[in-house]
This record gives sequence, structure tokens and C-alpha cells, in this order.
Amino acid sequence: MADNGLIELLQKLVAIPSVNPALADDPAIGTEAPLAEFLSSFLNTRGFRVEWHEITKGRPNVVGRFGPTNPKRSLLIESHLDTQGIHGMIVPPFVGEVRDGRLYGRGACDTKGPMAAALWALAPNLLERLATAGVELVYVGAVGEEKGNFGAEQLVALGIGADEALILEPTELAIVHAHKGTLWYEVEALGRAAHGSNPQHGVNAIRGMARVIEAIEDEIRGATETHTDKFLGRPTVNIGVIRGGSSINIVPDRCVVEVDRRTVPGEDNAAILNNIRSALARLTADEMLTGWNLSSIKEGVPFSTPVETRLVQRLSRACKESGASGRTEGAGWYSDAGPFAKTCKEVAVFGPGSILQAHTVDEYIELSSLQQGSEILRQFLLDLADEVKGAT
Repeated sequence: MADNGLIELLQKLVAIPSVNPALADDPAIGTEAPLAEFLSSFLNTRGFRVEWHEITKGRPNVVGRFGPTNPKRSLLIESHLDTQGIHGMIVPPFVGEVRDGRLYGRGACDTKGPMAAALWALAPNLLERLATAGVELVYVGAVGEEKGNFGAEQLVALGIGADEALILEPTELAIVHAHKGTLWYEVEALGRAAHGSNPQHGVNAIRGMARVIEAIEDEIRGATETHTDKFLGRPTVNIGVIRGGSSINIVPDRCVVEVDRRTVPGEDNAAILNNIRSALARLTADEMLTGWNLSSIKEGVPFSTPVETRLVQRLSRACKESGASGRTEGAGWYSDAGPFAKTCKEVAVFGPGSILQAHTVDEYIELSSLQQGSEILRQFLLDLADEVKGAT
């Protein structure tokens, strides 16, 4: 069972609606601003120097700093502020109901549970110990993770980073030291409309798209032969959306697919798109299409931090000291670790809760995992202070 104070903190976080605006019908719940206000106030009471970076109006990123301005070591801890939507939920989304050893609500697992675990670990005496050792702690609350990681990307563009970064997500207390990148793109295949009774007078964009899909599958087959990562395995592709045609008796002149390509270190997004672009040009030359458009929807780089680094080893020790396995692994999903890998030397993703409970209709976090996660994070920070102090 978790400490009452920790449970109450998570209940407060869950009770503040912060649904990503793109996933909310009601603007009253589709905003991260109230949660940003709460986080700012919490960090202020702990003595952090708090900055707001409201690059997108009404959607503030929060950056709190504690410790020396010229540190011997800096650590960034990040949690995204937005959650998934509440459609279809079978538990009250903004109550934080506790029963049977679990706390229910939207964000309880992803990622307000990990956020509460980290904030609860930031006791004043621990913060002073870090500062005295020469560590600057940077706590970041970023907007927009659920629909493209743009809050993290905004902060990275401002140069916000650290020597080490711990990105909070529900990992079942495993240490995710690598994850794949994302390349989401859209292909529009163009044809020529004709009456369905005379299809020979038209160019069927749906038939042409079938050939495009073959080219997409050919691209991933080639990539899996040349790019395999020790921790992440092979790259993947998924065609998640297809739209085409307007009537059963009209030859379709347009068909669109949206493609989710997951990349591993060593792959180049531009090269992937050029491969598809060449295939589209060939299909047009063969008169399977009359034209085409290819556009990138989202690009996120993969990251990989060696398990031998100080960050991963320290976190693994803290896990074992608290009774967790301290296992390290790679992941196929994407997080704010991708952007922050550009400004932080060592990066890992970690937190209580299970990714299997993220986005679900009865989202919850096990209170035992919440408590253990907070204890691990506290020990991790204590060990960091001792490590930096001992290095002087």
C-alpha cells in the first residue's frame, strides 16, 4: 500500500483534467494549463526556480530548476502533462477512485502516476542534498506528448537539456534505455475518374494504391535485411488508414493511405521517403497512377543509451535496492525521450505502472507499484548526490 500522502497527490493530479486538446470534445477538459499551474505551484513550494514556455498559446511547458546554476552534474526529469481522451471510460475519469489496491482514472497510469511518484520523492532534505553535492535538478512538464511530442520538441529547440534525462512513463519499473523512432507519412495516389460501366476510360486510384502498398512492403523487407538493432530488433511498418473512392459506380480518382514506420538507429528518414518517392514515380510512368503526393506527418528519432552508462547503472542499482529487478530493455513505442536525446547525453525511460493500462477504459495504477516507483526514484536521487559528491 502506498503512503497516504502519495495517494492524495496522485488523486489531485487525476482530478485536474488535462486531456490533449485534439482528443477532447469539451474544451474545459482539453487543456494542459490547469495541470501546469498545479505543477508550477508544487515546484515553487519546493524552492524550484520555475519558468513557463508558452510557445503555443494556452499550452504552457513548465521548467523548474533547483540547485547550482553552474553545476557539476545536471539531471532532467520529465513528465508529459496531457492525457488521452475519456470516450468510453467505464470508471470516473477525474476522481482518482481507490479500490482493491488500485487507483483509477484518466492519467493514473499514463503518466500522472509516474509523475506523482517522482514529485513525492522530491523531499526538501533530498533536494538540498543534491544541491550541496553540486547537482542541478531540472523538472519538466511538457505539453502535447499524446499527439506528436511537440512540447518536448519545443523545449529541445530552446536548448533545454541536461547531462542525464529520466523520462517518466509506465514501464513496469523496467529501465527502457532505447526505443524506436517514428516516421508517419501520407501517400496520395491520383487516378482519373470515369463511369463505373466504362472503367477502361479511367485510371483507378485504388488499384494503383494496391501497387503502392506493395512498394511500401518491399521497402520494409529491404530495411529488415540491412538494419537490425541489438535491443530494438527490426524496423516495422503499419498501414493504419486508407481512404478512397466516392461511389460504387465511379472509377476512383483519389486514394490516400497513412503509414506508421518505426525506425531503428542507423536508418535515415529522408532515404526511406525517397525510396517510396521513386516507387511512386515508376507507377506513374507505368500509367498505374496519373500523379501522386507524399508528405511527412511526424518524424521522431530513435534513441539508445548504452546500459554501461552511469544513468542506467545507477537506476538499476536503485531498483534492486528497492526490491525490483532493475531489468533493462528496448521498446517499440515512442516517447519524449526521442526529442530529449538531442540535448541530454544519457537518457532512460522509467516509471511505475504498466503500458498495458495506458489509454484503457478503466485506466489504473497498482498502488504497490506507485509506492515502489517513488522509493526507487528517491534512492536513485540519493545515489546521484553521493556519486557526484564522491567525485569531487
